[in-house]
Amino acid sequence: MSFQLFSQDLKSINQDISLKFSKGDFRSANVSLSIIDLKNGKEVFQHRSRKNLVPASSLKLFTTLTSLKVLKPNFTFETILGYSGKILADGTLIGDIIIKGGGDPTLGSNRIKNTLSYDDVMLQFTNAILDKGINCIDGNIIVDESIFDSYPIAPSWQWNDLGNYYATGAWGLNINENLYFLAFNNNDKLGKTPSLKSINPSVNNLKISNELQIDSSHTGDQAYIFGGPYNYNKRVVGTIPQGKGHFTIKGSIPNPPLFFGQKLKEFLSERNIQIQEIQVMQKPGKVNMKELSKVESPLLQDIVRRANFDSQNLYAEALLKMIGYKKRGQGSGQNGIAELKKQLRRYKVHSSEYIIHDGSGLSARNNISSHAMSKFLYQFGKDVKIETAVKFIPRGSYEGTVSHMFRSSKAKGNIWLKSGSMEGVQSYSGYIKSKNNNWYSFAFMVNGFQTKGRSMRIQMEQILNEIYLHL
Repeated sequence: MSFQLFSQDLKSINQDISLKFSKGDFRSANVSLSIIDLKNGKEVFQHRSRKNLVPASSLKLFTTLTSLKVLKPNFTFETILGYSGKILADGTLIGDIIIKGGGDPTLGSNRIKNTLSYDDVMLQFTNAILDKGINCIDGNIIVDESIFDSYPIAPSWQWNDLGNYYATGAWGLNINENLYFLAFNNNDKLGKTPSLKSINPSVNNLKISNELQIDSSHTGDQAYIFGGPYNYNKRVVGTIPQGKGHFTIKGSIPNPPLFFGQKLKEFLSERNIQIQEIQVMQKPGKVNMKELSKVESPLLQDIVRRANFDSQNLYAEALLKMIGYKKRGQGSGQNGIAELKKQLRRYKVHSSEYIIHDGSGLSARNNISSHAMSKFLYQFGKDVKIETAVKFIPRGSYEGTVSHMFRSSKAKGNIWLKSGSMEGVQSYSGYIKSKNNNWYSFAFMVNGFQTKGRSMRIQMEQILNEIYLHL
């Protein structure tokens, strides 16, 4: 589609845009568009801007930017290793090893620079125990994940998402982004079931029912892992592309706190230190613990950037629960959502323009208007100054999931936007810097389209580019 806007006044431009939304792939879809001038808060472009639609991952902006207000940019998560009881002269601990989870979504991840890897975390904790002179443990490993509630996922997430890497949920203790990798041999005939080569890291008691098939080399990853939290029987269905080696897909660890305890036990066993049992503590309780070691996360501002640049669901959900923990004393999704709504009220976003079910946008039950998002971004930009606000949103044609956008247009480098997508849903929200150095917040959402996602993304990019040219 080619979009040419010839009208010079904003009223005519709005009419031209609305006309385009009545044709082609937009005709049978629901569209909501809002653009607000940061100088005066006026909505200069709009099309059904109060219409509530599914935002997908654009919703992360509510969560991540609110976390900066509630937790502050320099906040860090902490994971603490300690022990209870006493250490005898011969090095025997009469007591328990305790890992107190802090909800850190980056623990053991390599997504952010200078973060300890999964193996490094295990080694640091193992060495801390050895350095204390402990060579025998007459007790258990207790993993305290009670900082967050014991239901890691949002209740409205779809069944076919659970078990996959993007739906791990946020636990009181997360490790390695709660992921394991399944490698399949894809060097076989079309229609054949690929053999499973490896599971990394290994997960105790995990059982894989392999129902995959090999498809043509250009088809990409069409594999899905069924089986939610605490479920160790996983069913893998769909297809992977034909190739000459192996193809890897990612699944969510059924119980990350238990997994962490089991792996620490393995590391200690390799050094001839035996542990009796692994216990996961889900409800808050008094534990007299002497600290041995601690792992701090990167700064919140860096976590927010990665959550938005990589559209990382785990990071957003952990931030939501931590907001709830800090403000209401319990790290639950509902407490976090209550605080998001409070922030929206502070920003004078009307309650009729949003329905929130999670922190990441994975729930298809989320509904917000483009006006609600653009007004939230307008207020946030005024609150922290726009030059600071855009540091947390990917810059089109340069960063994150929108690095491919606007590369050959005059808008290149002048639009910062968070994308969101799921089947029949595409959205973009962020900021525009005009040719005259004026700033605008915007949100653009399309639901219920029949064309391919790539085609819709191109058409929405063209409209945003034409709007830029007329601001």
